Amino acid sequence: MTNNSNSASLQSMPLSRRISVVHVTLALIALLVFDGAFYWFAVRPLGAREQEIIAAIKVLETQVKQRVETFEHVRSIVKRIESAHLIGSNLMENITVSRQVAFSTLVTALDAAANRAKIENLDRAYNIEPVENISEYSIVRVSANFRGQYENVVRFLNLIDRSETFLIIESLEASPRLDSQDLQITMRIDTFVRDL
Repeated sequence: MTNNSNSASLQSMPLSRRISVVHVTLALIALLVFDGAFYWFAVRPLGAREQEIIAAIKVLETQVKQRVETFEHVRSIVKRIESAHLIGSNLMENITVSRQVAFSTLVTALDAAANRAKIENLDRAYNIEPVENISEYSIVRVSANFRGQYENVVRFLNLIDRSETFLIIESLEASPRLDSQDLQITMRIDTFVRDL
């Protein structure tokens, strides 16, 4: 009876009103279908793209982190190189002799060691040679002859080894003298010279 009353009330409605209810119902159904299609084709792929973008951002963050670590590693290497360069420069400053005072420094060092060790300084000759591939430094080669007793010669070598001037004993020959118990010593001593 209610169905009959609904159809009767619907039929009793004016035609324009009946059409608008049908149209509104159809429009709502069409809107619902359109929303579903829009979500399926537009919003849902955006979610997948969003996941791709998030994954790409994570990859970029990892790359940035690796680049920062690489940069920090390179920067620490550069600092170590600069520190080693400074240490090397200071070392070269300490072990080399300025050219202006090279010969007087060598004469003073050798004479002082010979006098303290009580050996006789016979003669010496100096020669300057370049250091290969380094234009700022040269080597002064001293060829020297000494005479003294064995104990004094050992003391002389010890004094040269402990000298404030960096001296390298390149070669040493010792032979006994026929006229005494002294040894005849022939040495070649090198040192580095800067400020050429």
